[in-house]
Amino acid sequence: MKQIKALVLDVDGVLTDSSIYFTDSGEEIKAFNSKDGHGIRMLMRAGLQVGIITGRKSKALQFRTEELGIEHVIEDAKDKKKALESLSAKLGIDPSEIAYMGDDVVDLPAMAMCGLTFAPSDAVDLVKEKADFVTKNPGGKGAVREVVEIILKSQNLYDKIMERYVV
Repeated sequence: MKQIKALVLDVDGVLTDSSIYFTDSGEEIKAFNSKDGHGIRMLMRAGLQVGIITGRKSKALQFRTEELGIEHVIEDAKDKKKALESLSAKLGIDPSEIAYMGDDVVDLPAMAMCGLTFAPSDAVDLVKEKADFVTKNPGGKGAVREVVEIILKSQNLYDKIMERYVV
């Protein structure tokens, strides 16, 4: 875990609870967990990269990633393995130095390339079987924050990040 330089996340089922809502006009609405968002900021503050690879395209996601300052976002990825290869090259980070969190079988090819893998507690069984760690929390309900804290603690960065909050 100490070699991890980046965390790559799926969206639906990881950053959200898998629910997809549409308004009467067809606009897609997603709910994101604020603790997950703060965890992502903490990870970036610690010097790690954060990326998103998702098979869908969403204005809600674009707003959320802009708000969090996530610069590496690949939407409409029909082949997540190729997307991860592209992101890895762009970041100049070997896939063995990337942690990936996914929840469904479409994430497995990308997960297989990475040095460390996570699945939320409500991921499909095959993904949980293949993941290095399964979180206690389900997707969209603090699972990403849990992963962030695991990574920060394993790299002895957690206490330093917490100094700004704990008096």
